[in-house]
Amino acid sequence: MFGMMPGYGIVDEGVHPPPLAPSRKFKLALQYLDPYTFGFVAVEAGVGQAFNSPKEYGQGAEGYGKRYGANLADGLTNSIFVLGVYPSLLYQDPRYYRRGQGASFNRVGYALSRIIVTRQDSGRKAFNFSEVLGNLTSGSISTAYYPESQRNFSGVARRAGVQVGFDAGFDLLKEFYPDIQRKFFSKRRKTTTGRASPASDH
Repeated sequence: MFGMMPGYGIVDEGVHPPPLAPSRKFKLALQYLDPYTFGFVAVEAGVGQAFNSPKEYGQGAEGYGKRYGANLADGLTNSIFVLGVYPSLLYQDPRYYRRGQGASFNRVGYALSRIIVTRQDSGRKAFNFSEVLGNLTSGSISTAYYPESQRNFSGVARRAGVQVGFDAGFDLLKEFYPDIQRKFFSKRRKTTTGRASPASDH
């Protein structure tokens, strides 16, 4: 996004694509494993390292590696269940449908509400069970690789909440990144490609 990150799983305003087959939903989920994800996870692990969380991982390269692996696993299982498993079982559409028009405040509200409102494959609006159940399932699976102190209900709920927060943030990016891309990056490309050579001034 912003001229760098891929914008997969986004449907522009006014577009009405056909429903996704389950295989396409899982393909969408596995697009989590793009190069930009590894960079994002590296930063996330660095933040955990700075706050020494979880403290059982310790510091140094070994501690950083454990945090990196846990964060990558969190994101991957989240993506598989939120975008693949539950949308296939519940016939829900895992794509983000941009509003694209209207006041920024209204678009922010719309983007954040997609955490609880989604579409069925039929196009009908529905409660986003895939988001809720997917994050709870991902949080439960994480008890297999987090330290024992993080394996209780509060640990699962906290990790599920963090993933919901990330998903809400990425929905905001999906809503606004085409606008930012057009305003800043398209202008830069036009300036670069449209610059006249010295000889053309004569």
